Amino acid sequence: MRTCCCHSESFKTENQISVCMNMDCSNYLAPTLLISSKFIKRFTAALVIVFILCFCINDYSSVTNSESRTSSEYFKKRRYSISCSPENLMSEIQLNKIICPDEVFAQIQIESAHMSSFLFKRANNLLGMRFPCQRSTTAIGIYLPDEDTIIKGTQDELRKYAKKNNYAVYASWTDCVADYKLWQDQCFHLTEKYLTFLGNYYAEDVNYVAKIKKIAR
Repeated sequence: MRTCCCHSESFKTENQISVCMNMDCSNYLAPTLLISSKFIKRFTAALVIVFILCFCINDYSSVTNSESRTSSEYFKKRRYSISCSPENLMSEIQLNKIICPDEVFAQIQIESAHMSSFLFKRANNLLGMRFPCQRSTTAIGIYLPDEDTIIKGTQDELRKYAKKNNYAVYASWTDCVADYKLWQDQCFHLTEKYLTFLGNYYAEDVNYVAKIKKIAR
């Protein structure tokens, strides 16, 4: 039990009257009520829960959602505004986990004339990528060089131009790098290339690749 006045265990009870014996309490030697330690702990825990519910959840949930949207928009704008320098280009290649990053970096230098080509300036296209009508893509439009025209739209809307000489159009050069990663993932099957290499140059057993696939599975 503890005193109500100072929550101290220093008290004396006589004739059903409890007196505070805590010399540091302003109620020293005066009558006081008693409360149990369990009640104090439960009351304190209840206050903590109420504080969390009233202040933390209501306030921070909306702030978090708002800040999350703001951060996402800021990050997107920042990625779209950064210059295509060799350093930023290599960082973007590594960020997208491009296969053979050094070779792709050199490829971009050639395809874009060191980031100075007309196609790069006109369509943010670093790699001479054609507009894909089937696979996933980050392209937002199609460029028809014979007409020097950019047409924006979805894949369904732009599929009718597939037979024409065309190039993909991107909102930013970073989207072009991301699209090249999509192309690698969907069109360049690295595992199959490696297994084909093993079958052609490494193993004498004609069933070697089949055995590897069975074990790997």
